[in-house]
Amino acid sequence: MAKQTSAPKESPAPRIETILAYMAAGLIGTSVLVMIITLIMAASSAATPTVGATNLLPLMVFYPQFGLAAGALCIILLLVFNIRRRSRENRSN
Repeated sequence: MAKQTSAPKESPAPRIETILAYMAAGLIGTSVLVMIITLIMAASSAATPTVGATNLLPLMVFYPQFGLAAGALCIILLLVFNIRRRSRENRSN
């Protein structure tokens, strides 16, 4: 009879990793979407005779800056948590 080896178990991702992954995707996705909307709004009001007359909401101006930075921070935290979890799993085996 052949010797059976135990296959490494795939542990499900902890809840914090799932939350960080969805937060990063949401923050980066909405930041890109707001940038595109801002560009479209600025381009569509370019036909007006006054230059720079576009009144954008302050949220639309500042959200991409903070959203992309927060999304990058979520990705870095996700990487750190993933490395720590894998090192614990390797130590226990």
